[in-house]
Parts: sequence; C-alpha cells; structure tokens
Amino acid sequence: MINKNIELQEKIRKLAVKIVKHYRGKGPDNVKVKIEDHLITVEIRGVFSDLSKILIREGAAHIVDDYWKVVKPHLENEFLEEVYDVVGGSYDYELEVISLKDLDKSVTLKINRTMV
Repeated sequence: MINKNIELQEKIRKLAVKIVKHYRGKGPDNVKVKIEDHLITVEIRGVFSDLSKILIREGAAHIVDDYWKVVKPHLENEFLEEVYDVVGGSYDYELEVISLKDLDKSVTLKINRTMV
C-alpha cells in the first residue's frame, strides 16, 4: 500500500507539473502531494507567470483572479480525462489560491476521490 501511494503521489506530481507548464509555459517551483484515505492534497508553488506577478505587485490582483476564472474551465476540460485516469476514478475537487497578494504563497488543490 505504501509503494502504491508513493507511485500515485509521483503520478499526481508529474500531472500537476504538466498542467502548470501548459498554463504558464514552464513548470512550477515545487509540488507536494499528500494522500490521506480518499483525500489528495496537492500544494503547488511557483504557479504565477511573470505578468501575473507584476499585476499582483501593482495592486491589480483582481485581474489575475479574473484570468483564473477564465483559464480554470479550459484546464478542467483539457485535463479532465487524464486526472480521472491518474486518480483512478471519479473525484471532486476544491482549488484554493491561498493569497494573490503574497507571491510566496501556494495554490492548493484538494481532490476527494469517490471510491467504488
């Protein structure tokens, strides 16, 4: 079971890197994956593009927030099937951007697997 979780963590980490790279043009700084029963928590640092960082520093974080609202459905549609395959079935998730005002903060994705 431990080896299976380690393998799943690595698959999820690689997929997170792939999705961020698709969105940003380069991979994130760091991705941590934690698995507890049905809950998978993915913490991603280094998600913001250079343009997003400038907007946030200049007090225009709302533009970055609006941008995420547009990009999120695109990323969901683009990678939905791949996430389903990696997670091993149905899931729901919650995406949380910890703080758009602090560039050192992370994006956290919580995936709740539906076990059959």
